[in-house]
Amino acid sequence: MLKRRMRYLSRYQDILTALYHYGFGQIVRDLGLLDKTRQRKKKKKNSDDELSVAKRIRLLCEELGPTFIKLGQLASTRSDLFPTHIIVELEKLQDHVPSFSFEEAKDIIEEELHAPLTELFQSFSEQPLAAASIGQVHQAELTSGEKVIVKVRRPHIQTIVSTDLAILSDLTELAEDRIEWARRFRLASLFNEFADALREEINYATEAKNAERLFRQSSDTVHTSVPPIFPTHSTRKVLTQAFVEGKKITEATFDKGYDQDLIAERFATGLFEQIFVHGFFHGDPHPGNIFVTEANEIQLIDFGLVGRLTSDMRQNLALLVIGLKSRHTDKVMDALLNMDIVHEEVNRDRLRDDLDTLRLKYYDVPMSEISLASAIQDMFAVAYDHNCIIPPDLTVLGKTLLSIESIVSHLSPTLRIIDLVEPFGKKLIKERYDPRRIARKTQNEFLDLVQTVRSFPKELHKLLKVTRGGKLKVSISVSEINDLIHKFDRISNKLAFSVVLLSFSIIMAGVIIGGALTAENTILTQIPAIEIGLTITSLMFLWIIWAIFRSGRF
Repeated sequence: MLKRRMRYLSRYQDILTALYHYGFGQIVRDLGLLDKTRQRKKKKKNSDDELSVAKRIRLLCEELGPTFIKLGQLASTRSDLFPTHIIVELEKLQDHVPSFSFEEAKDIIEEELHAPLTELFQSFSEQPLAAASIGQVHQAELTSGEKVIVKVRRPHIQTIVSTDLAILSDLTELAEDRIEWARRFRLASLFNEFADALREEINYATEAKNAERLFRQSSDTVHTSVPPIFPTHSTRKVLTQAFVEGKKITEATFDKGYDQDLIAERFATGLFEQIFVHGFFHGDPHPGNIFVTEANEIQLIDFGLVGRLTSDMRQNLALLVIGLKSRHTDKVMDALLNMDIVHEEVNRDRLRDDLDTLRLKYYDVPMSEISLASAIQDMFAVAYDHNCIIPPDLTVLGKTLLSIESIVSHLSPTLRIIDLVEPFGKKLIKERYDPRRIARKTQNEFLDLVQTVRSFPKELHKLLKVTRGGKLKVSISVSEINDLIHKFDRISNKLAFSVVLLSFSIIMAGVIIGGALTAENTILTQIPAIEIGLTITSLMFLWIIWAIFRSGRF
C-alpha cells in the first residue's frame, strides 16, 4: 500500500513537472500546485518556448508515455472540440518505445492461455513485427497450420494506465473547481469519456468482441472482410487473429499491379455499409489498418476503436443529409434536435441563425463538390459553439468520414464520395417512411406509454413522500425568476387596489353614519368633511390606479 502511494506521488510530480517544463506553468499555478514540481536542467538551444502550443502538447504527451499518447490519439478524433492545428499535431503522435523481451511475452501468453507456448503454437516468431506502448505483435502459426498474428499486452501497462488516469481525474476535477475555462470546457466530463475509451482499448477482450461482430457483418459485404479471431487463443492480455497478407492501402498503386479506382470504391462502399446499414463501424480506418490483397480485396485490422449508431441515429443522419442536400435549415435543425444534441439551455433562435449562415456557405456549391465529412464537421463546430453536447459516436463518425475521404481522394481523385454514399442515404430515407418501420415504432411508443401509465402511481407516491419530507428541490432559471417577479407585481398591485377601495368605502361609510347618528352641530358638521374626504380619497384612488396601469403589470 505504501509503495503504491509513493509511486502515485512520484508520478504526480512527473506530470506537473512536465506541464511546467513544456510551457504550461500557468495551469500548474492556477491549480495551486507549483510547489509540487521538480527542477530540471535547462536546454542549451531550441527552447520549448519557441515551439508552437500544438507541438508542445505533442511533445508533452510523448514524454509522459503510453497513457498520454493514447489520450492524445483519442483527442485527435475530436475535431469538434479542438482546433485543426492541434488535431494535425496530435495525429503525429508515435509510440517511441522499444519492444519487450520474448521471455516476457512468452510468460504472459502461457499464464493467460494456461498452456506451454509449444503446445499452443506450431511456430512463434521471437522477433516482434511491431511494438507500441500498449503491446506488441508477433507472427505465429497454430498447431492446425493457420498463420496468425498474436498481440501481447505490455507488462505492467494496466498499472501504469490506472495510476495516470487516477491522477488526471484528480487534476481535472481540481481544474474545474479553480479554473473558469476548464469549467466551461467541461474538462472532467471530457476526460472521463476519453478514459473510458482508453480502458476499452487496452482490454484485448473488448477488441476481440468488436472484431467478431465486424467479422459477422462482413459476411454480407462482397469485397471487404475482417480476419477471424481465435477465441481459444485470446484473453484480455492476448489477442490472436488470422494473418493478413497484402499491401497497405496507400501502397497498392497502379504501378504495382493494383486497380486504385476499384480499391477506392470497394473500401468506401464497405465502410459506408458498416455505418449506414449495420450501425457498427471501424472507428480508426487509417492506412495502417487497411490492407489490400492481390485480388484488390479490402481487409481491415485493429478494432480497438469502433463507432456505434442506433437505428434512430442513422435515420436522423439521413434527415441531416436531406437537409444539407436540399439546403433546408429547418430540416438540419430538426435532425440536431432528434439526435439530442441541442439541450434545453441552448438559444435555439441563435443556433438556427448560425445554421442558416452555414447553409449559405454551401448554397452555390454543387452537391457533387461538397465534402460530406467537412459539412458534418462544420455542423458539429456550430453546435459546439452553442455548448451543444455531441455524442462520442457521432464524433467518431466524423473522424471516420474524414479518413475515408482522405484515402479515396489519394487513390482515386476523380471518384466522388457523394455518389457512393447516395444509395445508402436513399435506402435510409426509404426505411424512414416504411409502413412496417412506422408500425413498429408506433407499437414501441405505445408500450412505453403503457409502462409510463403503470409506473405513474408509484412515481407520484415517491414525489409526495419527498414533498412531505421537505426535500423537494426546485430549479428556477433567470428568465423564470423574471416571470415570477412580474406575476408577484401584478398580484401585489391588485391587492393594493382592493385595499384602497376597501379603505375608501370604510371612510365614506363612517362619515355618513356618524353624521346621521348625531343631530348636534359639531365642528365636523360645520366643515364639508364628506366633500373634502371624498375628493382626497378619489384623487388617491385615481393616482394608484394610474400608477398600476402605467407599470403595465395589471
